[in-house]
Amino acid sequence: MSFMKGDLLSKTRKLMKGGIIARPRWFDAVMRIPPEPKKTRCKKAPKIVLPEDRLVESYYARHPEAKFIPFELNSFDPPPARKFAWRQLELMNQGHPRDIARDMVEVEFAEAEKAAEEAFRAERRRAVMEGREPPALKKSKIEEIQEEEWEYLSQGLAAIGSQGRKAGEKLPGSERPARVSSFS
Repeated sequence: MSFMKGDLLSKTRKLMKGGIIARPRWFDAVMRIPPEPKKTRCKKAPKIVLPEDRLVESYYARHPEAKFIPFELNSFDPPPARKFAWRQLELMNQGHPRDIARDMVEVEFAEAEKAAEEAFRAERRRAVMEGREPPALKKSKIEEIQEEEWEYLSQGLAAIGSQGRKAGEKLPGSERPARVSSFS
């Protein structure tokens, strides 16, 4: 009866009306004092809206490529769009209009990016001049994932190779499973 909607009383009433069951002994007593209906439905959870959400949306509208910038979900470092919106909101709370605050933050972020890039180049030049190994170029998230996958793959291949297989010997689990008859 789980497919029928309603409580026990309404389900029993439907089954009696359809002639599926006879009137149970308890039915009259329950009809005199019916149980209180259960309140099983809860209200829909309210939508959480943060003050910077509309600024993040406008950032993505101006910079659609930023939607594809990967970031660590388990990191405390927020995505660039949220950083941008927080800084813009901070300037807006200081009294700057929205458009001017946006332009100020774009300039700040561009300058910070140029400064970081220039510092990286200077460090690489300094390392070359001193004869040290220069710092590695930054890798994309895809390259990092591929390197991690390659490590696991090479470990697995090394484990298979260390088992000392002879030429032509099959790997465990590579045999076809025995056919099981449904009549046996």
